[in-house]
Amino acid sequence: MKRMLHCGTYALLLLAALAFVSCSKSGDAGPAGAAGPAGPAGPSGPAGGKGDPGTANVIYSGWLDVGFVKDSPPPNIDTTYYASLDAPKLDKNILTTGVVKVYVNLNNADDPVIMSLPYFDGGLLINMVSYVGGIDISSNGNVGTLIDQNNVKYQQYRYVLIPGGAAARQSAGIDWNDYKQVKQYLKLKD
Repeated sequence: MKRMLHCGTYALLLLAALAFVSCSKSGDAGPAGAAGPAGPAGPSGPAGGKGDPGTANVIYSGWLDVGFVKDSPPPNIDTTYYASLDAPKLDKNILTTGVVKVYVNLNNADDPVIMSLPYFDGGLLINMVSYVGGIDISSNGNVGTLIDQNNVKYQQYRYVLIPGGAAARQSAGIDWNDYKQVKQYLKLKD
């Protein structure tokens, strides 16, 4: 009987060993379990290098006071007013591959109403021409900067020079005539 118990014990051990050896890790994976709780945050890594400026080499002026001069036209020609802006960084490369924009704040700095040039409202026309080193503005009315009795300025101008980048680059659907979109996209400061 003792011998039979020993044989039975050996047989059970042999069966258990065969069961472990015959199991393999191949086969279909079971379903994923529920996500566990997030672990603690690890140590922060080293600081990265300084990135490119957010304005992508865009050049822009502050809000400028601009005075217009009346032209003396020949008879039967509308009166025209002119002004010139110095833009020393406006070069041939920007003129031929970039973008030159001029904006006018038709109101004041605290309550801006900003329009892109050229501007036409059915009666008033403000136009611009750019060249190396400057921008000329013409209008059929005197639209120069005004200062009211409280010393608040109206009708200030700003130019934005955008050097050309890669040819045919898309600019995320920006309407370059909408100053708010341009300001946000180019990260311009007031």
